[in-house]
Amino acid sequence: MLDLQAFAEWVRDTNLSVSIRESILMFPIIEGTHLLGIGASAGAIAISDLRMMGKIFRNEPVSDVFNGVLPWMTIGFIVMTITGFLLMWSEPTRCYESIWFRYKVLFLFLGAANAGFYHNTIYRKRAVWDKDPDPPRGAKIAGVASLFIWALVIITGRTMAYNF
Repeated sequence: MLDLQAFAEWVRDTNLSVSIRESILMFPIIEGTHLLGIGASAGAIAISDLRMMGKIFRNEPVSDVFNGVLPWMTIGFIVMTITGFLLMWSEPTRCYESIWFRYKVLFLFLGAANAGFYHNTIYRKRAVWDKDPDPPRGAKIAGVASLFIWALVIITGRTMAYNF
């Protein structure tokens, strides 16, 4: 069985981890880029979720709104994932010991599960309700859950940064 504490200590001592952690510029650049990725991805997700809830762009088809924000959502998520991995790699033992990191990972999984549920059930039937200004209840619930979960991901991530 993998000893996560020992693995975190090994990662902490790797050249990449030390380079990021001890560099004057590398850590702040990675963290700033991570925040930009969050802004792009979370902003696009919020627009999509608010349309699913029927709160904005009520006269636009859901598929048009989703397709319009999808590139921002995807690019932001890729940037956020790469930079998040690098931030975690730079301080693995702190992440391992942080309750906020564990909550963040939990909420990331919940966000992915919510997105998977929405896309595999409700969004597949969008042809029926795509142009409706008032989406079905399932879409609204998925939108509210998504906004709430991704807000928790951001909050726990920022809390992590200030509670080491």
